[in-house]
Amino acid sequence: MEPRCTCGALLIEGARFCHKCGKPQFEEDVARLNESEQASAPAQAPLQPQTAEEPRPLTGISFRNSRAVVISLLVAAGAMICFLPLALVAAPLFPIFLCGVGFVAVYLYHRGAKEPLSTSAGARLGWMTGLWIFLVTAVLLAMTALVIASPAGWEQLRAAWSQVPQTAKLLDLSQHDLLVQMLIMLPFSFLLLTMLPGLGGILGAKLSSWRR
Repeated sequence: MEPRCTCGALLIEGARFCHKCGKPQFEEDVARLNESEQASAPAQAPLQPQTAEEPRPLTGISFRNSRAVVISLLVAAGAMICFLPLALVAAPLFPIFLCGVGFVAVYLYHRGAKEPLSTSAGARLGWMTGLWIFLVTAVLLAMTALVIASPAGWEQLRAAWSQVPQTAKLLDLSQHDLLVQMLIMLPFSFLLLTMLPGLGGILGAKLSSWRR
């Protein structure tokens, strides 16, 4: 039987390669050709498993933002120190004072972080600052209610209020009426102490964007 290559060409007897396609006809030539092809092939880097991209941490104004929490606490503490003198001396300026509290909180945050704040972020920072003030105010009201509920404490409060012109009108109220008014005043205090600093925060955010 005449030897033929896989391509169909008729081979010369004893030929090591096909004269038509060049395919080697002996096993040692085939092995040598495979080794040379493997040596000349470029090494491929192993495929790395695809991993999901990690989400970026949130840096918005919230209670998870430690910088925003610290600044709002510090500003609220300073506001509480000025609260009583302002209430006794210039009570009509109290709404402007609360707006200024939110404005100062946004100013300090923007100055330290060097990043612009949107109006919504400024409102949240001002609201957070006002919330701390409300929580302290609620605790003080609760302590005052406990004092009013006791006869001895009620008499001591009345004696103290009689010495201050701004609180002298409270002497006309009974213990029950004063406690009811304090209870009714609590939700309105929450709205007042959080909304006005939030408004000041919006003004502070707008001013920071204009300066930028």
